[in-house]
Amino acid sequence: MEKLKLVIVEPVIPKYRVPLFERLAAVPEIDLTVLADLETEDQLNQYDGRIHRFRAVHLAERKAWAFLFRPGLFELLRRLDPDVVVLKGNPRDLSQLSAMLYCRKAGIPFGVWSMFYRIGERRWITALLTRYMGSIADLLLSYGERGSRELRELGIAAEKIAVLHNCIDEGPIKAGRDRVRDSDLAGFKSAMGLDEKRILLQVVRMTAIKRTDFLLKAYAVLTARRPDTLLVLIGGGPLEDEMRRLAEDLGIRDRVRFVGPLYDEAALSLWYKSADVFVMATCIGLSIHHAMAYGVPVVTDDNPLTQTAEFEVLQDGINGLTYRAGDADDFVAKVSRILDDSVLRRELSQAAVRRVEEDYSIDRMAERFASAVQRLYAGRGHDIAVKV
Repeated sequence: MEKLKLVIVEPVIPKYRVPLFERLAAVPEIDLTVLADLETEDQLNQYDGRIHRFRAVHLAERKAWAFLFRPGLFELLRRLDPDVVVLKGNPRDLSQLSAMLYCRKAGIPFGVWSMFYRIGERRWITALLTRYMGSIADLLLSYGERGSRELRELGIAAEKIAVLHNCIDEGPIKAGRDRVRDSDLAGFKSAMGLDEKRILLQVVRMTAIKRTDFLLKAYAVLTARRPDTLLVLIGGGPLEDEMRRLAEDLGIRDRVRFVGPLYDEAALSLWYKSADVFVMATCIGLSIHHAMAYGVPVVTDDNPLTQTAEFEVLQDGINGLTYRAGDADDFVAKVSRILDDSVLRRELSQAAVRRVEEDYSIDRMAERFASAVQRLYAGRGHDIAVKV
């Protein structure tokens, strides 16, 4: 059987993308190749050809000023001779913007996938380049509904847009969640000094956009009223040392646990199972899926301008709570409401698990991606049935 040759161009291959690519590579009708920088020191570069079940080819990324270049991209596209190409919608990546013209001239159907909006206010240059993508691409694959709305506001036809609902693989999380026994959890809490503590958990790299500084200041208000709480911060990042100093300055260093980076799901599962609330000041990203898959109620802010596409998984009052952006007292009120109301906490937990397992699962995302690939191929007069 002749296979559809699919090439996906990515900056790097992070761990959270591996399950999607493995599912696409397992489709009998698809011959997948992912082009990415496999030699970068970026910690998101986590491809391992010895264990990952899809083919990847090194494509170096170079930076000049605010722009990115990928020398060798056009040569790889010529050599691989793909039937369908999916490019990344980064307006600063000049090679991929040029590759769109190449694909158009060569008659190769191509899509562009991205969040399709920037965190913060829209910039005219971003809007201009997004319109360019919309005019030249066969299909735009948006991570979520907000990106789809913004594309339509820019005048891009709805029939040129597919929504993927970006997510992570909930399978290992479910296994970790179900594997932890009550005795394991009791022993972990005792060893970590968590007995009698109400745990607020954050798992994220500490960067400016995540506003861990606001979280610490808001938590200082909370812990003054509720000394039984403990804030656990898992993750490193460029601001980790600064956040440690801030906790000292706020006088809450003994009520904040800095765990550092942690990637092993078995170890993470014990922290998630110990947590009462998952907290993120803003820009919550895929960490919301991780927390909800464990059934941990989420509290984050309500500002759509600072939230990513993954924020749409949260339904305020149904599977999590939002607080007014920048309002520390409202943050305290929402966290306290969850801590004080066991019935609400249980309802939020159950609804969170349902949401990610039924509506935002990795299998559903892979199906949507494969369907988009099929649409691209069929749009040029080809016929192939693709089923994940």
